[in-house]
Amino acid sequence: MRRFARDVVDSRRNLLGLFMPAALGLIFVMLAVPSLTVQRAALPAMLVLVLIMVIDGFILGRKVNKLVDQKFPDNTESGWKLGFYAASRASQLRRMRAPRPQVNRGDKVA
Repeated sequence: MRRFARDVVDSRRNLLGLFMPAALGLIFVMLAVPSLTVQRAALPAMLVLVLIMVIDGFILGRKVNKLVDQKFPDNTESGWKLGFYAASRASQLRRMRAPRPQVNRGDKVA
């Protein structure tokens, strides 16, 4: 089930993978530009970024759970656990994921 969840995550493009680079960019802007207006604009931007990532993780977790339930009807793993696993894998940069992705982006997962 976990391998199938990994394949589903690895076969699609995810917004969650952009979280770390975007967050680091916003932090860099907040520290590099001492202007108070820039810092006041960066804080809501960071909160919006976190909200988008939480929503994307929730949607991805539900999608993975639905596909796992279809493929493995006698599934014993809880939905939250598998959904959180899929979201945490999607939040990592593709080349940093362990185990390495076994499918290419855009491949059909059966």
